[in-house]
Amino acid sequence: MTAIRVFLSRLSGLFRTRRLERDMDEEFNFHLQNEVAENVRSGMGADEAWAAARRRFGGVAQVKEACREAHSLPFLQVLWQDLRFGFRMLRRNPSFSILALLCLTIGIGATTAVFSWIEGVLLRPFPEVVHQERMMAVAGTYRGVAGAPGDSTDLSWPDFQDFQRNCKLFDAFIVDRITGVTLAIGDRADRTTGSIVSANYFDALGVRPILGRGFEPAENTGRNAHPVVVISYQMWKERFHGDHR
Repeated sequence: MTAIRVFLSRLSGLFRTRRLERDMDEEFNFHLQNEVAENVRSGMGADEAWAAARRRFGGVAQVKEACREAHSLPFLQVLWQDLRFGFRMLRRNPSFSILALLCLTIGIGATTAVFSWIEGVLLRPFPEVVHQERMMAVAGTYRGVAGAPGDSTDLSWPDFQDFQRNCKLFDAFIVDRITGVTLAIGDRADRTTGSIVSANYFDALGVRPILGRGFEPAENTGRNAHPVVVISYQMWKERFHGDHR
């Protein structure tokens, strides 16, 4: 609590700079006048009394600076001074100011876009899925065929089924292959991005559709493996206008 009170006291000192300066000047003058008066009573002349009083107090400027640091936050004061100086320099040269702001805007925008891409693709590719750190991508490698050793390839559907039946190290396996698809709405046909997934996709990720249903196990293989589509919320709002039918 003591540290908090000291911090709040110093923070309030930033808004009482003139008053603090005035109080310091009055207090220094008071003590200096008393010291001069004491020297005069001891038999010194006026000039000698003033010189002795100043020597006794030492460097007044240094003492004032120490008091300022004790009653404020110096790094915030320096930051405020730098900002004021920077704004004055920008105001003197408007063309340079506009160019600097434009460069900052482009730089910040580009950095934000890159970070959003990295977060969406590498850090959080499934934003609604909990425990993403437990997810892993499984791939195969070429063996005995043309191509450099160690080149990776996608797993086949029989491999996927073998993993599901025999591997006990994972809670679940899913298939997710991103591809381009053609979406026909009335007399319009638009090209969009979609994924071919296994029937357990949403169950394994712990995601529940807002409306309708996900995929059923019987739709994975056999006669029931006809195309079933689950659209995103964004597509539902933009292309189907939020129609519940």
